[in-house]
Amino acid sequence: MADHRQRQNRVQVDDLVFDVREWGPSDGEPLLALHGFPQCAASWDGLGRRLAEAGIRTIAFDQRGYSAGARPPLDTYTLEAVVADALGVADGLGLGRFHLCGFGNGAMQSWELAASAPDRVRSLTALRFPHPRAFALAVAADAEQRAQWTALEEMNPPVLAARALLADDGCGLREFLHGSGMPPEEVERTASRVGEEDVLAAALAWHLIPLERMAEVDKTLVPTLYIWTDGPALTRDTAARCGDHVAGEFRTLTLPGIGHWMLETAADRLAGPITTHVRATGSSMETS
Repeated sequence: MADHRQRQNRVQVDDLVFDVREWGPSDGEPLLALHGFPQCAASWDGLGRRLAEAGIRTIAFDQRGYSAGARPPLDTYTLEAVVADALGVADGLGLGRFHLCGFGNGAMQSWELAASAPDRVRSLTALRFPHPRAFALAVAADAEQRAQWTALEEMNPPVLAARALLADDGCGLREFLHGSGMPPEEVERTASRVGEEDVLAAALAWHLIPLERMAEVDKTLVPTLYIWTDGPALTRDTAARCGDHVAGEFRTLTLPGIGHWMLETAADRLAGPITTHVRATGSSMETS
């Protein structure tokens, strides 16, 4: 029987210390999972336990700005830096090649990681956020996508945005999370976890990654599964352009009726497609 109990650890990458959670057998097929805003490694718990039952070792970490030991100056939140964080965690855990799954901002990070280090990534699963170049081009050409992105761009600069969202006991933050469809109990857990100005500002600093940099992300060569659901910030037309920027094997899947927060609300519907995708790409048991 697969061990799907959660295990916790810390990994140091240069001067940063990341809090890590794992599910599944220690010798299982490794899948590095990258969360989005304003989540944490625990967001993968439901999916990690289900993937453990399939023998997959899911590894998630509280990312830059979210781990207490990994809050460097806000001007260090570049796409290159967060990709280096993920590779550093993989190195620290002795992973040579691994499968990759990212949600939201973590998916943006995953696309760049897969494009820039295809020798390390056996397969990619991107949840909601399409290829960054597809997104950047859509913002430039599509008025609806541009309007939705503008709403998120207003969460800058990070310190002032955090201060505004946390005013009146976090009223703005709660309204934003409720408006995006996050379940009420998760809203309260999230507001409590990121409810200090320095913590929320660090989480918001990911929005400093500019569209111009997203447009520079190369085509993805590794086998890729893109899972789309309706929700804020991204239009269906933008999602449809995703495959134009994948040169390798590509499959897209739409899951209706879920909304944005699929990790928290639909882990059971994600586990099957991700398991199939991971298994189809063969064994990746090499270590560095």
